[in-house]
Amino acid sequence: MRDFRKWFIALAVLVVMVGTASAQAFQCTANAGVPNRVRGEGLTELVGDLLLNCSGVKPAVPAGTAVLANVQIFLSVNVTSRITATATSPALSTTEALLAKDDPSGTTNDPIGPPPGPTLGTNVWQGGLAGANSLLWTNIPIIPAAVPPGSTYSTIIRITNVRGNASQAGIAAGAVIPNQIQMFVSVTSSTSIPINNPTQVVAAVLKGLDFTARNCADDGSFSTPRSQCSSLNSGLMTDPTRTGRTIEGLLKYSEGFDAAWKTRGSQIDSVWGVYPLTQPVESAYTRVAWASTIGYADTGTRLIARFANIPAGVKLFVSANRAPLGVALPAGSENATVTATTTAGVRAVLVSVTDPTGTGGAAGFPLAGTAQAQCGGGTAGAANMMMLEVQLFGGAGAATWEIMASSGTAIEAATFGVTIAYASSPATNIPALSLGTLGTASGGFAPISAVGTASAAAPIPRFTETLTSRNIINVLPCVSNLLFPFVTARGGFDTGIAISNTTLDNSSGLPGGTADRPYASAATNGACTLYYFGDKEDGTSLAKPVQKSSVLAAGKQLVYTLFGGGGGIDATPGFQGYIIATCDFHLAHGFAFISDLGAQKLAMGYLALVIPTANGGARPVNESLGH
Repeated sequence: MRDFRKWFIALAVLVVMVGTASAQAFQCTANAGVPNRVRGEGLTELVGDLLLNCSGVKPAVPAGTAVLANVQIFLSVNVTSRITATATSPALSTTEALLAKDDPSGTTNDPIGPPPGPTLGTNVWQGGLAGANSLLWTNIPIIPAAVPPGSTYSTIIRITNVRGNASQAGIAAGAVIPNQIQMFVSVTSSTSIPINNPTQVVAAVLKGLDFTARNCADDGSFSTPRSQCSSLNSGLMTDPTRTGRTIEGLLKYSEGFDAAWKTRGSQIDSVWGVYPLTQPVESAYTRVAWASTIGYADTGTRLIARFANIPAGVKLFVSANRAPLGVALPAGSENATVTATTTAGVRAVLVSVTDPTGTGGAAGFPLAGTAQAQCGGGTAGAANMMMLEVQLFGGAGAATWEIMASSGTAIEAATFGVTIAYASSPATNIPALSLGTLGTASGGFAPISAVGTASAAAPIPRFTETLTSRNIINVLPCVSNLLFPFVTARGGFDTGIAISNTTLDNSSGLPGGTADRPYASAATNGACTLYYFGDKEDGTSLAKPVQKSSVLAAGKQLVYTLFGGGGGIDATPGFQGYIIATCDFHLAHGFAFISDLGAQKLAMGYLALVIPTANGGARPVNESLGH
């Protein structure tokens, strides 16, 4: 019994000794805190910092020797931190990603005394690109040489400035929990350094942007139908500095989440682990004394509009900037205000009207508008916007704005006006008919890039080509469609048809008249094609159910009767049914007169119904007909 008690006491002492030694062994615990929210369209999204809280007894190494370690991280997506120095195998290309010990700022609780401020190669190290999704820091003095072996030591290692290709993670549309970016960390050394929780979630991937095209009141879609017969803002075709022009619609960009829009940020002495919320930035941790390639972004968030299928003969102008709601822009910028559709706090400037990727131009040298336009077509009190022409090549072009101010605590929206200009010339097919291929604006983030890996030259930030397309112009032919719902030339009755070409509506040719009164439409000549729907008295169809008139000059009429014909239209005695007339000019109006032959006993007349112009296809089930 006595021997048993001796063994029990010895065993208890051994357990305590082993437990104490284990607790004192140097080890680290990984922690990522709250993951960053990143844009699923982004290729260079900043993921959250990863911290290693390390503590324990320095192992038995020769006195005056540091414990060196290699720290390696792996992302679940490609690493896209900027390459600051390119190397060839076996060396690694150096990146802007940083590993810092004890958040060096000149003061510390480190037992060996305060270190200098952040110094590359001393207490901050740049990571090497060890693979498409991996960064490596080698020979990091995780326990300094000045710490005696057997002494207790603690340190905090921060891994920051890590960017990732969030588009690889994808946007979980409709999901309750967003897709995530994970980081795995490992530490290798001559002595074993265990890591608790080595895999951490460092980013949640969200949709960053919505785009649509709206009318000026922002209560409906962009109005697309445009008549080839009617000029629109034609003064801008020869003078891009004209004022009093109209804005046809708005390009509206909306944040997918607060802080999705960021300014570039300044190259300043950043604070470790502190990122501005009131003014989010694209830049990461920077120091004034370091190269601008470390942490510093090339631009702020950019918004691009790509235009396609714009008809020949059409010019596009876009507003040059955006400012806080109802507030004049700063001195030296455009002196203009904005509409209520832009969220207070957002400001953006136009940087390019030529680059289809949204990379060109500089926010420090914004493009100034030349023309002045407003929603409401000159309505008193409407806000003026300064507009600049977009350079179109083969019907394609692009405009890019850069965010200059944005809130990090509100989901915001910004709109930019679009002015369409052309001088009508149907005889030369100007503007060119859309013929079912509508002109579009596609909006999204910029700069747009296909570089989804770490690069020394590709811009930061950059985004995938994830654009949303919206229709903005549909040039329709100069046609009028008239419905004569009942005509007859049987049973002793006849129908007289009259169609007037009213495109001549100015009085310049009249004594005392003017070129713009009562109106100033473009006088257009054209023929009318008549489609007969019905049959003859014997139930057979007409030999010529489709007939075309001679050309009607502006201000002239086509007049004929079913029984006798006229104006190039053949007689159709015995026909009864209805007629649809399609005239190759706008502003056609018609009248029908039904009577007994000679109009001796009975007679009545009616105005032809105007069918709304459509680009082919079926008429609306509930069509709105007028006179």
